[in-house]
Amino acid sequence: MPVLSVVIPRLKSNQLKWSFSGAFEARQSLIVRGLFPMLADPRHPAESNSATNESVLKVALDFGKTSGVIKSHDRVVVCQKVGDASVVKIIELED
Repeated sequence: MPVLSVVIPRLKSNQLKWSFSGAFEARQSLIVRGLFPMLADPRHPAESNSATNESVLKVALDFGKTSGVIKSHDRVVVCQKVGDASVVKIIELED
């Protein structure tokens, strides 16, 4: 089964220069067969609330649909970190 990996980059600034981390981790995961990395919007903080988690999930599912990894009526296993807890849920995609 294909796995879609969402990496949320972290923006850093020292008042003179902006940089972000996460591209290296996403690029490294390209060597694993069946793993499709995706860089999320860096404005979504890694330690996020429920609304942010849902918006990142929606973007990831849309990316999976457009890339052909998932299609309508597929079941998707979602593993995400919510606060200090890890959550696993199974969702069925709609049209």
